[in-house]
Parts: sequence; structure tokens; C-alpha cells
Amino acid sequence: MNNALLKELGRVISAITSGDYSQGKKIDKLLRKKDIQEDDAVFVESIGLMTVKLETHDLALKNTIDDLNSKNADLAESIKNRELFSTIFVGLFLSISLYIFVLFVADSLNFKSEYFPRFVELLFFGTCFVIVKKSKLPLTFFGVTLHGAMKSIKYMFPSTMAICIILVMAKYVCIQNDVKGLDGALFYEQYFNSLLLVYVPVVVMQEFLAKGVIQTTIEHVLAGRHAKFWSIITASALFGLVHIELSVGIAIASFLFGLYWGVLYVKSRTLIGVSISHLIIGNLAYLLGFWNYLL
Repeated sequence: MNNALLKELGRVISAITSGDYSQGKKIDKLLRKKDIQEDDAVFVESIGLMTVKLETHDLALKNTIDDLNSKNADLAESIKNRELFSTIFVGLFLSISLYIFVLFVADSLNFKSEYFPRFVELLFFGTCFVIVKKSKLPLTFFGVTLHGAMKSIKYMFPSTMAICIILVMAKYVCIQNDVKGLDGALFYEQYFNSLLLVYVPVVVMQEFLAKGVIQTTIEHVLAGRHAKFWSIITASALFGLVHIELSVGIAIASFLFGLYWGVLYVKSRTLIGVSISHLIIGNLAYLLGFWNYLL
């Protein structure tokens, strides 16, 4: 092998070992030289094949490293989110415990006021709102969004109307059978009062907490394909629990309706349709006398 060819080949190999695989093209040029000896051509061609294999191996190694870095970043993000949602969940659990404790203390002291539970709910809402804000997650994550609002309304409307018809029919049956506490008029005129308006912000707060915060948080804390199912069950159970201070009957009713609204929320991921359904059914049940009957 002549010195010129050896020097040229040495420069190419040096560049390739530094990672500049574009220099491999010069090997093809060396092979196309008319004055190259057969033995030299075989050697240069071997260097070319080795370069191709080295480049392929280096590219595969780079792809593996990039894939591992991506998976490591996803794992770190998953751990971060799990820690975040665990913190929110603990905060919510403590808030709910305090909420129930305050209501039972008030009851044990015979402190009676129809607005006191609403005042405590407002404090509970404020505490949970602070927890959510500290999480630095957008409110849209917790269902506070108009995106998909019309779709959620259309989705909930048929089933909500069906439930309303069932409630009216149930009240009619109670009247026909002289059920004590549910006899008399179909709708009670005395229930057309300011509580119907007060119920609007109450519904918004309850759905934000029960579905937007609690159900969403539980769903992200849990793992597995049944996470949505158990988040609906758990959030509905907590929703029923916070109504236990009113009566066991209302707590059970709240749990059952919580399941229904939980499914609506999973389907839409916005609180609009859920809140409207809650407002319609809740006010209708109040006007029919069911809530006072369960107290």
C-alpha cells in the first residue's frame, strides 16, 4: 500500500472513530481510483464494511439511550404526579374529617341553624380550593371548563329527565297510598322559597369538590384499568358521608345520585352538565317533599 493511500485512509479512519461517519464516502472514492491495487482494494473495502457496522451499532446505541432517557423522564413525571395527587388526597381526607367533626360538635351542642351546614360547606370549599391552587394544576384539570359543555348537557338531559319523571311518579304513588309525610299536594307551595336560589352555589361547590377534585384525584392516585370505577364509588361514598349529618336517608340518596353524576362526569370531564343535572334533580326532589321526608 503506497504512503499516499495509507495517509488518506488514516485520516478517514481517524474522523470515523471521532464520530464523523460522513467521511465514509471517501472510502468509496478510494475504491474507485484506477491505480489502486487489488490487495489494497480488499483492505479498504473491509474498512468500509467495518465503518458501516460501526455506524449501525452507534445509531442503535444512541436510540437505546434516547429511549431510556424518555422512559426515565416519564417515570420521574409519573412519580411526581403520584406524590402530588397523594398530597391532595391526604389534604382532602383531613378536610372532610374536620368538616364532619365540626358538624357533629355543633349537633352535640344543640346548635341549630338551617344555614350552618352551608357555612361549614363554604369553609370546606375554601380549604379544598387552596389545596387545589397549591397543586399548581389548571382548574380545567378539575373539570372547570366550558369545553364540551354542550355535549355534556345533551348527554345528561335524557337520563336526568327520566329520573325526574320517576320522582314525580313516585310522589303520585305516595299520594294515592296516603304515605305519611308525602301525602297532599304533588308540589308543596311553601317550598318555593329562597332555598331554591341558595341551592345553586351549593350545587356548584359540591360538584367541584365531589367530582372535580375528589373523584379526579382518586382516579389519578389509583392504578389499574378499574381506577375510574373505584374513583366513582369512593367519591360517591364520601359525598354521601358528608350528608350523614342531615340523616341516614339523605346520605344514602346522596350516595346513589353521586354514582349517577360520577358516571356523567367521567363521560364529559366538565362540571357543566353534572351541575345542571344535580340542580334539576335536587330542586325537584325538594319541591316534591322528598328531602324533608328523609330528614
